[in-house]
Amino acid sequence: MDNSDVVKQIYGINLSYLLLAQRMLKEDKYAAFYRLGMEESLAEKIMELSLHELVKLAETNQLICKLRFEKTEVIEKLTQDSRVDDLQQIHTGIMLASNLLQARLDSKRLRQ
Repeated sequence: MDNSDVVKQIYGINLSYLLLAQRMLKEDKYAAFYRLGMEESLAEKIMELSLHELVKLAETNQLICKLRFEKTEVIEKLTQDSRVDDLQQIHTGIMLASNLLQARLDSKRLRQ
C-alpha cells in the first residue's frame, strides 16, 4: 500500500467519523458526548459545521479520531474470553466513561 492509498483511507475514515459524530450529536446530544468522549463545546462546534467544512477537516493526512484506550492492559482485559459477553460490553463502557471523567477532571485542574 503506497502513501496515497493511506491518505485516501484516512480521509474516508475522517469523513465517516465526522458525519457519524454530527448525526449522533443531532439525534441525542448527551449520549453522543459520552460515546464520542468529547466536551460540549467541541460537540457544539462539530454540529455547526457545514458539509464543505466537514470535508475540509477530513482532508488532513492525520486521523482525527483517537483510540480511547491508553494502556495495553485495558485492551487485553476487554478482549479476553468471557463467559458473559454482555458484561464485557458493560465493562468497556464503564472503563471508557472512567477515562473520560478523569480527562475532564485533569482538564479542569489545568485551567485553575
